[in-house]
Amino acid sequence: MRAFYLLISLLLLFPGCFNQKGENTIYLNGRIEGDQYDVGTKYGGKVVAVYHDEGDSVKKGELLALLDSKEVKAELNQVEASYRASLAALNAKEEELSYYREKLAALRFKLSELKRAVNLGIGTAKDRVKAAEAQLLSAQAAVEKAKAAYRKALRDYVRYEKLYRRRVISESQFDQVELAYQVARADLTAAEDALKAARSRLSAAKKEVVLSENRKKEVLSLEREVKALESTVKAKEKEVAAYRSRATASKAVVDRVKAVLNNLKITSPIAGTVTEKLVEPGEVVAPGQKLFTLYNLDNLYFEGYIPEPKVGLIHLGQKGYVTVDAYPGKKFPVVVIFIASQAEFTPKEVQTKEERVKEVFKVKLKLLENPNHVLKPGMPADCYIPLGER
Repeated sequence: MRAFYLLISLLLLFPGCFNQKGENTIYLNGRIEGDQYDVGTKYGGKVVAVYHDEGDSVKKGELLALLDSKEVKAELNQVEASYRASLAALNAKEEELSYYREKLAALRFKLSELKRAVNLGIGTAKDRVKAAEAQLLSAQAAVEKAKAAYRKALRDYVRYEKLYRRRVISESQFDQVELAYQVARADLTAAEDALKAARSRLSAAKKEVVLSENRKKEVLSLEREVKALESTVKAKEKEVAAYRSRATASKAVVDRVKAVLNNLKITSPIAGTVTEKLVEPGEVVAPGQKLFTLYNLDNLYFEGYIPEPKVGLIHLGQKGYVTVDAYPGKKFPVVVIFIASQAEFTPKEVQTKEERVKEVFKVKLKLLENPNHVLKPGMPADCYIPLGER
């Protein structure tokens, strides 16, 4: 008799856990649930069109409703015109800056070439002065040598002329002395001419040095011109920066107005089904107002509660099935995806007070299929989780 009462107690404790085949099966009562997406409006306004009703399937990003956008479009036209004007002004300033930069680059190149030419000219002129000075010294030495030779030849000529007149020497001897005298005089004349030419070359070389040195003034003048143009370029760069900042600010205004205009188009955040429509054309809605409720009917799950003594019998990944009254005999496969880590008292929706005071664990089982979207959030359902032979 005691064994009979024990069996009755176990059946009361685990109702629905044994089927006719003797397999252990956990039975749960609960509902079909899904992730709810509330679609609202960021800005207030008049609803001019509603494109979907309850039960309609929509794609992600599909238009659900449209708010009046005439004023925003007019504002967008205005700010876009202002943005285009700021861009045109910026482009003009950038072209002006480009012109001055190119001019500065050309002037810097000219200055560089001028410096190179001046330095080269001064160096060449100084080298010519040195060469002319060396030639002058050589010419002076040649003149002194030629003078000495001429004086000797002159003395010989005078002496030999006297001897020739007295017939002391022959005519041929006198002719040789006379020839030597003439050659010495010619050499002296040539040496003196060479000395004059050397002095002339030295003078010209020194003048060339002076002229080359004077070209440094051109360099200084061009350097001042470069510095002035550099200041102009810096000023133009500041102007371009200011115009670019204005264009950026104008673009930000355009983007903001476009964002407002885009937010007046109420679109679906998911690919799902409209389960609730809370607005009609002509209504005026407030910012933040809820307009639609959507569910993804391909991502539903069963939610129920399991008594604390049974929670150890199930685990994540365990499979089962659910049934609903609307489709008797139809089994919808599910898999355990969530088991609460803490117990709670049975929710109020459980009918009897005795059952509500029991501690239970919330569990969720993902629906692996929902053909033709026959299952909807909120539908009561029964869940069975086979445990195998006991």
